[in-house]
Amino acid sequence: MDRERDRLAGALIAGHGRTVRRVRRVLVVAALTCACAFALPALGHAGSVHLEQYVATGSSVQVSVVVRRPASFSVLLRTRTIGRTQLRLLGAHAPKGGPLIDTKTTACDGAAGSYYCQASFEPLPPGTYTFRILRRSGFSTTVELTVRW
Repeated sequence: MDRERDRLAGALIAGHGRTVRRVRRVLVVAALTCACAFALPALGHAGSVHLEQYVATGSSVQVSVVVRRPASFSVLLRTRTIGRTQLRLLGAHAPKGGPLIDTKTTACDGAAGSYYCQASFEPLPPGTYTFRILRRSGFSTTVELTVRW
C-alpha cells in the first residue's frame, strides 16, 4: 500500500515537472509573439490619427503629429455641405500658400449633407506638423479628420 502510494506520488511529481516545462514553453512563445506583434508596426513607421470634434462657426480645432522619417500624408476630411470648412497644414516644413482643402474650391464628394474631401501630399521632412480645421461659415458642426502616413 505504501509502495503504491509512493509510486503514484512519484508519477505526479514527474508529471508536474513536465507540465511546468510545457507551461513555461507556452509562455515564452506567447511573449515572443507579443513582442513581434508590437515591433512590426514600428518597422513600417506607418501611423494614423483620427479626430472627431465639434467646431463652432468662426473657430478652429487642430491636431499635431510628429514624424521621425520623411512622411507622405493622406488626408480625409468629413464636414457639412452647408458652409465653408478649410484644412490647413502648419509646421516648419509645411507647404505654404493657403489651405490644403477648402470646401468652396476643392472638389469634394458629397452625400446626404456631408462632404468627403480627400488629399495626399508628397513626402515631407521629419518634424512636427499641425493640421488645423477652420469652420469659416455655415452652421456649427462636427468634423472628422483622418490622417495617415
